Amino acid sequence: MLHSNDILGSRGVRIPTVAQIRTYLQAEGWESQPPGPAGTIWVRDGVMIGVPGVNDPAISGGIVERIAKQERRSPRDVALSIRYHLMDVTYLRAANDYAITDTIPFEAASTVIASARKLLRAVGTTAWNERGEIGGNYARQGDAVLQRARMDHTQEGSFIIPILVPLSYTKDVPGEARREADLELFQAAPEPFERRVTRTLAQSLMAVKEIIVEPEASPSVGDLHAVVARGVSREFCAALAKILTEPSVSEFETIFEWASSVPAPETMPNSISIESDASEKIEEAAEKLKRHRIDSTSTFSGNIVELRHVGDDPFGFATISTVRRGRRSEIRVRLPYETYQEAVIWHRARRVVIVDGEVKHGVGRRLVVENPVACRPIDEILLPVS
Repeated sequence: MLHSNDILGSRGVRIPTVAQIRTYLQAEGWESQPPGPAGTIWVRDGVMIGVPGVNDPAISGGIVERIAKQERRSPRDVALSIRYHLMDVTYLRAANDYAITDTIPFEAASTVIASARKLLRAVGTTAWNERGEIGGNYARQGDAVLQRARMDHTQEGSFIIPILVPLSYTKDVPGEARREADLELFQAAPEPFERRVTRTLAQSLMAVKEIIVEPEASPSVGDLHAVVARGVSREFCAALAKILTEPSVSEFETIFEWASSVPAPETMPNSISIESDASEKIEEAAEKLKRHRIDSTSTFSGNIVELRHVGDDPFGFATISTVRRGRRSEIRVRLPYETYQEAVIWHRARRVVIVDGEVKHGVGRRLVVENPVACRPIDEILLPVS
């Protein structure tokens, strides 16, 4: 007789642990009853599921199947959702349809893994402080994310390895909208820094592809400003080029699956691929970033945590959660009402914004940008948005 864990295991999916199942059930609205000697009963909409007090893969596989039946999804998809509920997952794929079937040369694999580590370490620093060249001054906050990152088992299909970035656990704080008399107010929770790191990896790869690789001309200094503002650094370009110059790699693809515990921006790319013949342009960009000092101090990015508008005021305010001068900050940006209305739409879609403007101290020492040069979604020039 084929057990549930055999079915899941045959499809390359590991059975979630009891702790992961409990966390998932709680997040999905199941209520736990008082624990008994063998475990705990969880209840939702009249349905009961028993969760043991200790790990037992056979029982856990059965629990996954019961949850899958309730959610009308496959056990495989539910198992992945439970295991990665608190993790952002980046699948790295090095492909060469002619040279790779189910294996990859060991030297090429070593290069991909070592260079992927450099990519993640670079964006861990630029997520904290954008800069064109890191020069060994890596941010300890980014290195802490790197130290917590895990590599899961490889998957079939060319050469695919999942990189797991655990998110700091916070209780889900849904966005709130409130209207009182003349006040319109929208609020949301700040983005966890670990999510900011993985998001910076995604937007950096997309920026390299669309601003450096795809145009026929070589990247200008203005292009370098645009990619640095999105998290690209010399070290990032050098690591990416190293992967693409491997003889066994014809294409490098990254696939992102965002933790369901912290919903991702709707327009953030889920898959980005760059072909190996782009390596020369990326190396050229790395050299230019070494020669030119790119100043990004007038720009900052982050998610909108508050929108406020009063009465007939021709201006509204968007508060951006970001990192500035080595610390987490919230900066209030004054927007013309038309732009404020657009910002409400960006907020609902959870789109991260990038702001260009002088930051000053306002009333109560609050950081403000009174007259922004620009305020727009960070993915706007990277993705066609309908």
